[in-house]
Amino acid sequence: MITRRTLLAAASGMVLAGDAPPPERTVLLPPPSGGDDTDVLNAALGRAAGGLIRGADNAHYRVSAPLVVPSGTTLIMSGCTVTLAAGSACNLLTNTAVTDGGRDRDITIIGGTWARAKGVGGTGPDLHTLRWRRVDGLTLKGLTVQTASDKYAISLGDVVDATVTEIKFAVHSDGVHIQGPAVRTRISGIRGSTGDDTVAITPRDWQAYDDVSGPVTDTVIEDVGAASLAALVKVLGGSPETAALRTTVRGVTGLAGNNVIWIGDDTADWRTTGGRIDDLVVEQVAAATLPGRGGTVHLNGSSVGRVQLRGLRVQGPRGNEPLVRVAPFRPATLDRLTVEDVDAEQLDAAPLLSIARTATIGQLLVSGVTVAGTSAGTAVAQIAGVVNDLTVRAVSLTASGDSYLLELPGWATHAAVRRASLSDVRIVGRGGALITAPAATHVLPRLAVSQTRTVGTPWLVDLNTATELTVSNVTIDDTSGGVARVRNSGAAVVRGDGLRSGRGSRGATVATGGSLVSYTLELAVDVSELVRADGSRATNTNAALSCGTGPVECTGLTWQHLRTGATW
Repeated sequence: MITRRTLLAAASGMVLAGDAPPPERTVLLPPPSGGDDTDVLNAALGRAAGGLIRGADNAHYRVSAPLVVPSGTTLIMSGCTVTLAAGSACNLLTNTAVTDGGRDRDITIIGGTWARAKGVGGTGPDLHTLRWRRVDGLTLKGLTVQTASDKYAISLGDVVDATVTEIKFAVHSDGVHIQGPAVRTRISGIRGSTGDDTVAITPRDWQAYDDVSGPVTDTVIEDVGAASLAALVKVLGGSPETAALRTTVRGVTGLAGNNVIWIGDDTADWRTTGGRIDDLVVEQVAAATLPGRGGTVHLNGSSVGRVQLRGLRVQGPRGNEPLVRVAPFRPATLDRLTVEDVDAEQLDAAPLLSIARTATIGQLLVSGVTVAGTSAGTAVAQIAGVVNDLTVRAVSLTASGDSYLLELPGWATHAAVRRASLSDVRIVGRGGALITAPAATHVLPRLAVSQTRTVGTPWLVDLNTATELTVSNVTIDDTSGGVARVRNSGAAVVRGDGLRSGRGSRGATVATGGSLVSYTLELAVDVSELVRADGSRATNTNAALSCGTGPVECTGLTWQHLRTGATW
């Protein structure tokens, strides 16, 4: 029996005085031979199958074939280095099921530096360094992995209850790469640098490495702080018969070569395109990207269900890349997207959230967003695709020059938000509007704005759409604009109460061909610009009209002052 005391003593490389002799199945590896140590190490692994093995102190082993770990075995290599020699054309470390078939269970590897020399070579899955297949209960802890060439440093496939923790990489390709089927995988404490994705989920992989495939479920990836020439975390769905389900990505820092988090499809191979992604949570991300190379989250999947993004922190300018980009490579519907608890120091030419023309989102929630500064013409959310139900709440924006909280861009002629609700919004700016939909082909039929204050932003809405606007406790602290700018193809209806505008503000402006109907007395406006609709109301500001200034109501085609009875 392996006692906890014996295990800890072996892991630290010390033998404590008074300890009982090592268990019968504990094997201490011999010192390096100075040549090829493959046979002696594999012989020791075989003798200690199901027991504890510890490397010699500060040993530097050299091998030319895979070291094969049997079921039930704990291998402690703290302080040791194992190098796979050039020309070996194989994995460095693997398990018995890879070589002999069947399944393995309860394998633990602790410590050690595992190095793949330049020019090891091989084909397909042999190009991976640590390769694990068909294992139930796998733990890799405290390893350093170094590769000068070839593919994945740690390759997991067909595993159940795998834990990979406290790993340091200096590798040519991916760090930890998960292929399906995989259930309850835990990845944490990842450091170092990777030449490709630091952590990747591909339920089915590219053709050359497609030895196992299936759903990847209940995965937790956390505490990743590394430098990657690609993504820090990549979550793909694989091909249409596979999926990545119930994935949590938490605590990502460091530097990404393109996007920090990549969600969706790799269209370079059909095997990595079209698989389902659902129940994905990404939180506590504060990593940076190389300038002009990508954003924090890039979602290009063609079969994506529910995604939650929260706790995103961005320091410094963003340049031309959105913080979050939703851009399926082909038209696709995402069931629900949540973007919440976001803090950005500066937005430049790109929006915080970009929804491309190929994207349709069933429900979109944007909540708890703070933007400390923008360049002129920037939007917090730019929707070029379709959103069926949009909720925006608890947003604080400090803007400069024609900036927007929500923009349907003029170049996206078929952009649509079918229902939108904005609440608890604070925007301080110079120009622009809270919401703009400037194209006659845009769709924004229902818009509710409540508990909102704008300062220095002339218009609450700038519309060229047929829109029913409902306001509640809205303050527009600006004298140059007001509630609505209606363009020549727009048709707006305003309802609600609790509307307050700056003294002397215009209230609304309506271009030739446009129309505005008001059912709120608190809209202070020249009523000659309004459509006369029975029961409509406003506060007239044009003293030249015979009804006089003040609260008026339309009966038939006549405006009548509610206190004096004067008509126009």
